[in-house]
Amino acid sequence: MSHTAQTDLRIRRTHKFLQEAMIELIAEKGFEAITVGDIAERAMINRATFYRHYQDKYDLVAGIFEETANYLMEHMNPMHKDPAEKEAEIPPEIWVQFFEHVADHARLYKAMLGNNGSPWFAARMREHTIKLMLEKEKSMKQLVAPDTLTASAMPEGLALTQLSHVLIGTIVWWLESEKRYTPKQMATWFHRFAFYGYLSALGSETPTPRKK
Repeated sequence: MSHTAQTDLRIRRTHKFLQEAMIELIAEKGFEAITVGDIAERAMINRATFYRHYQDKYDLVAGIFEETANYLMEHMNPMHKDPAEKEAEIPPEIWVQFFEHVADHARLYKAMLGNNGSPWFAARMREHTIKLMLEKEKSMKQLVAPDTLTASAMPEGLALTQLSHVLIGTIVWWLESEKRYTPKQMATWFHRFAFYGYLSALGSETPTPRKK
């Protein structure tokens, strides 16, 4: 193994130790109460080593978010859904993948989005999911004829913001229920809510869900 490869491996290992320490400490005492000293002690490194990698605990949280956000963007497949399909019971694959990712990183999301977590992380998650929703929005709008819009439509930005809060709340509820439901079930329920609630908020006369 080359010296560069060994250095990269040490950096990744240090980042992993620090991130794991952060997640454990958030669950135990809450994000606001955590100090750099706490993180370094739990990760079994000295403070100087911490500051070689991160400026402070907020920078560490930013690093955790960037890794998870990059994973989502790199590994999620495009949505595949027949534009003529008006049934909200079959969620696009992108939402199934999203909830599968949350399940795979349950400790992270439960710590960072829960009552003891980081409001900054939650806000960044909402911003990121809005980007996903903007992509989904294109396919949803194809399902509604322009002449079905009503005069009661709310601003699009407000509808997206509300929906992003719903998604984060759904994730927290799911993780706190110890994931008794599958990622596909959660994706289906969230998509059903988004399909009807979001389009209705934008002033579209959406169809009533059909029973199987």
